[in-house]
Amino acid sequence: MVRGFYSAAAGVFTRQKAMNTIANNISNASTAGYKSSVTVESSFGEHLVARMSKLDGVSNSNIGPGAFITINSSEETDFTQGSLESTGRPVDMAINGNGFFLVESETYGPVLTRNGQFEIDGDGDLYLPGVGKVLNDGESSINLANSSFTVGPTGVISVDGEEADSLYIAVPDEDAVLKSVGPGVFTVEDEAYDQAETENYYLMQGTVEKSNINMAKEMSRLIAGQSHYQACTQIVKMYDAINQIAVNQIGKIG
Repeated sequence: MVRGFYSAAAGVFTRQKAMNTIANNISNASTAGYKSSVTVESSFGEHLVARMSKLDGVSNSNIGPGAFITINSSEETDFTQGSLESTGRPVDMAINGNGFFLVESETYGPVLTRNGQFEIDGDGDLYLPGVGKVLNDGESSINLANSSFTVGPTGVISVDGEEADSLYIAVPDEDAVLKSVGPGVFTVEDEAYDQAETENYYLMQGTVEKSNINMAKEMSRLIAGQSHYQACTQIVKMYDAINQIAVNQIGKIG
């Protein structure tokens, strides 16, 4: 009976965390460059279950291995490219292909993002609101007098027809670990990234990459998760009621 209580309680916790992830995806459906996430569940604490009996034929026949609970072992991010949308704003940029914009965050240092909804601050620096300043290929801030500039397909910024700067388009190393530190913003352990090869991407000015959220899929996952969550909570209540009966009534027999 106790094992079943633990299994149902574990179902409540894992579904709750999974639904939090889904809710975060839905809330960022309109965030440029956002990448959807999903929790990965796995069994925890497997045990070999055996029959207890004085009869040799019964006691020698094991039921087999099993797990009492499940856990959210990890969270995976889908880096599939989202659709591209034209905005006409010269400070908006999108990467068609592989790569990330490199932005200097005050909290985390250099971070990677596909969100290209940039602005120009009072000092003339190109920045991503809420994150930090956009970096060039020398990993320094990009200073622009105004929004009258053009950006080439490789990230070269030109003012009045002359090259003024160049965006740093980063690609993580093959074994690099990316950690989410904000909507569509990632850190890379040990700064394991390098400049992307120009033939692997095409930069588009006046365009943003939309999130890769599939709302129909997220809503169906949310509905299924709520049903699972409610079923587990009902089972927990049933076990609680059985325990109350065992404590308050069984002891009175005889």
